Amino acid sequence: MTPAHGAPGLIGTAEAHAKINLRHRVFARDETGFHGVETLLARTSLTDTISLFEAGPEAAAGGVNLAVEGPRPAGVPEGPDNLCWRAAEMFLERAFPKRGRPGVHIRLEKRIPMGSGLGGGSADAGATLRLLARRWPRLEERDLVELAGEIGSDVPFALIGVPMALGWERGRRLLPLRPPRPRPALLVCSPIHVSTPEAYGWLGRTHADPGSASVLPGATRLADWESLERLIRNDLEASVLARHPELSETLERLRSCEPAAAAMTGSGSALFAIFRDDAERARARHRFSASGDGEGPDIVDVRLPV
Repeated sequence: MTPAHGAPGLIGTAEAHAKINLRHRVFARDETGFHGVETLLARTSLTDTISLFEAGPEAAAGGVNLAVEGPRPAGVPEGPDNLCWRAAEMFLERAFPKRGRPGVHIRLEKRIPMGSGLGGGSADAGATLRLLARRWPRLEERDLVELAGEIGSDVPFALIGVPMALGWERGRRLLPLRPPRPRPALLVCSPIHVSTPEAYGWLGRTHADPGSASVLPGATRLADWESLERLIRNDLEASVLARHPELSETLERLRSCEPAAAAMTGSGSALFAIFRDDAERARARHRFSASGDGEGPDIVDVRLPV
């Protein structure tokens, strides 16, 4: 697709990686009304692609234009509700506070399913910020991370571009981790959309324990799959699955394929299963597909963390 504003120059292209939450603990609400969280984020090989163009001189000053294409564009907004649009707007406002603000065109090739808990919108925003900061290095790194946190909880992780990290305070505090060797995994993506506010609201009306303390091993042990497998947990999983029994059935089918670990990621609805090697994943994929009714969810082969 040709950018809409005449003959813009390419700023750059970046891959925006889907993430999974290997561990997602939810604690009591703080004074702002948000739940405290502790989350272990892992980047996957499933990506969207962001291409950024600087608009030509005939473009309206300071404008942002977005085009969405690719195999999974359904439901993705092409205006200010899109997180990469919002990222570009906020960056340009702060980098050019007075005058001379450039216009940009964003081309988003969408492969990460929307509303799945895979952080696709956040990944797109993080990639957009990286490209803008490379073109116009006007913001300090700490200001860029702060801006990312204002856009969304997973945007700082997407911005810093590491394979794995521990996150707190809605993603604003991050500890990059030395990752274990990447493993093959399956992502199981259903058409069910679960909004993050809904998922947290349902948690408050279940018997799940959102207030207990979390104890994690030292960072060096988090680079070991044997330790990680024991830690995999999502406090949102039980309440989301209770509202969507078909997701619960899918997760049980996935676990029956004997992965090293399987769970829901983020606020859902995507599920993941991690395997020890490619042959194990191939057998599980065949077994999982054979156990369905032929109209099942989308299954994606990935590696993580990458």
